Amino acid sequence: MTQFRFTARDGTKVLFREPRSTDAKQLMDFINGFVEEPRSGLLINKKVKLKDEKAWLKGWIADIRRREGLLLLVEVDGKIKGSCSVLQLKWKSSHVADLGIALSRDIRGKGIGEALMNKAITLAGKRMKGLEIIQLKTFSYNERALEFYRRLGFVEVGRVPRVNKEGRNYYDDVLMTRSLH
Repeated sequence: MTQFRFTARDGTKVLFREPRSTDAKQLMDFINGFVEEPRSGLLINKKVKLKDEKAWLKGWIADIRRREGLLLLVEVDGKIKGSCSVLQLKWKSSHVADLGIALSRDIRGKGIGEALMNKAITLAGKRMKGLEIIQLKTFSYNERALEFYRRLGFVEVGRVPRVNKEGRNYYDDVLMTRSLH
């Protein structure tokens, strides 16, 4: 299992590692923590059940074994506090991968996300045959994320208007890409 140690700006000791099949409960608790966070930046808006999380995790582990996906978890003091996923697209788009990242509120702003994304992108480039482009999307209201992604070399390439709805408010998806070459 691939794993890397990292020390955050505030001294927090972090482990980036690939998932284990026994992580489903912790992953469920982690993702469910975002459901009630207003404007969390994640698509999830209802709590997931353990059986669904187990199936999701099983799929990711299969993608990792096939070298079509990469999932790095952030572990702090034995608890999952974040994740970064890279999933390679198929067929004529197989040179492209989708990236997603999520960090618990208590570990944001410490340099962990930047280190995690850089590690995930580097690993994906090495593992995924023919990978040339990483793409992501974020909510238009998430200025902090937009600035962060730009700092990491992502460029805005388009927007999909009003595709996300939170309460009575609609938000655009901002599409961004980064070349690996």
